[in-house]
Formats: sequence, structure tokens, C-alpha cells
Amino acid sequence: YHVHCDCGAIELELGGAPKVHAFCHCEDCRALLDVPYHSVTAWDADNVRVVSGAEHAVEYKYPTLEMTRVFCQRCGETLYNTNAMGWRLVSQLLIRKCNNDDLPEALQSNAHFFYDRRIIDIDDPLPKR
Repeated sequence: YHVHCDCGAIELELGGAPKVHAFCHCEDCRALLDVPYHSVTAWDADNVRVVSGAEHAVEYKYPTLEMTRVFCQRCGETLYNTNAMGWRLVSQLLIRKCNNDDLPEALQSNAHFFYDRRIIDIDDPLPKR
């Protein structure tokens, strides 16, 4: 899979299969991204590679969390986050946007994680963990 930022300055290659493809409701994702929950694919760090434009990537380290956000200095698009386990978290929305508004079935959410910490209820048939 390939994704890129809005302006095209940075392109990533996602290799192999993600460790997780789900909705995350944890406080850390909400704080880092300022969202109620995150539709995410989580990859081993070695499986997310910048193939072009690394010089335009900026890494923001959250001051009180073991998380970072990597974004384009030109357009501000978040390309991925890292978590305390060292995984690289790529948004399903970014993948969809870069794939003709289609999210491959293998990357679609199959569960909700940290659902007991949610700030909004989600009414869908997916398992809530």
C-alpha cells in the first residue's frame, strides 16, 4: 500500500499486514490527535517506510505521552503516529483517501479497542474490547 500527504511532498509505503486494524478509543490517541476515536491500522515500524520526501517530515513528541505524530511541514497532513509499543499508526482515512476513496477489506476495522474508555457510543456489530 502507498499513501501520501495532501500536497504530495511525502509518500509512505506500508508493507506486509497490519498488526491491528480497528477503532481506538484510548485517551492517548484522543489527546494526541484531538479526535473522539481513531480509525487506525497499526504496523510494525519496519513495515512503514518513507519512500520520498523525508526532508519534509516533522516529528512532534507529545510532552506527557510515549507518542509522536509525524506530519508534513508543507501541508500539515498527519502521515502516522507512534505509540508506546513502537508501532506506527496510519489512519484508515488517509489510506482510503489515497486509494480512490476505497479502504481495502484487509485494512477495515474489525473491532473497537479501549471501548470502556470511550467518550461517544458507537452502534455497530463490531466487538468492543
